[in-house]
Amino acid sequence: MKKFENTILFSDMDGTLLNREGVISEENKKAICHFVEEGGLFGVATGRSQLNSLMFIKELPINLPCILYNGCAVYDFGKNYFYKIEELNKKNVQNFLEHLIVDFPKVSIQIYSSDMCYFITDEDKADPHHIESHKPCEFTKMDKILSVPWMKILLSGHMAELKKLNNEMLQSGLQEEIDYVYSSDIYLEYLPKGVSKGSALHFVRELMGDQYKIYAVGDYDNDIEMLEEADYGIAMNNAVLSLKRIAKRITVDHNDHAMQDIIYQIIENQS
Repeated sequence: MKKFENTILFSDMDGTLLNREGVISEENKKAICHFVEEGGLFGVATGRSQLNSLMFIKELPINLPCILYNGCAVYDFGKNYFYKIEELNKKNVQNFLEHLIVDFPKVSIQIYSSDMCYFITDEDKADPHHIESHKPCEFTKMDKILSVPWMKILLSGHMAELKKLNNEMLQSGLQEEIDYVYSSDIYLEYLPKGVSKGSALHFVRELMGDQYKIYAVGDYDNDIEMLEEADYGIAMNNAVLSLKRIAKRITVDHNDHAMQDIIYQIIENQS
């Protein structure tokens, strides 16, 4: 029997698998390859889409259905197949988004479909680095994408503005239809009700069977439900305090090859 058989490791990407430069270190790549060679199953759990994620992980031996769009999809990169897609009810959010475009002009709004990220705010108001990091993407008007599924909405801006507009969302009654989560200091996301990385991990657990021990690692509030659903939740040293409080273990900073530490110092010692 190989060392990591019946072991699953899910890693968040930004602030976790990716370092400050937005790349996966060679040390992390080697550790993940060793983990898979020894029978482990490795996948990512991210807010990114499948096409955007591939820009970063194409060299990794992904051998597990992955969690995308912060839980709105479970996707198999090897088969190019969605096991699960969750959608927002457009009717319930369209009027609110129209209000945000007018009253919060500095906030960038993106709507994610199953194969494209659509910016529905003006291109000249979006940060070029933000655009580059969310490719493939298009700029369009909201009424032009009513025929495609809306999986999640990403709002980017200063935290004070995001909190202000989110308070308006809560007062509007939309919280009965959608869930929200802050995924970084500049990102607020709206997801279908009941959807999170944790709900998607629960789906993967049922899909794979109960013989696996699941480890999960992340750094921000959008990882909380995933760490709670996992058998062993791990927070990055650079994680927010709310995540560290519920983690069973804290690993190193994302610039210090966390996958290497998790695989050799945490999982291997428990195998």
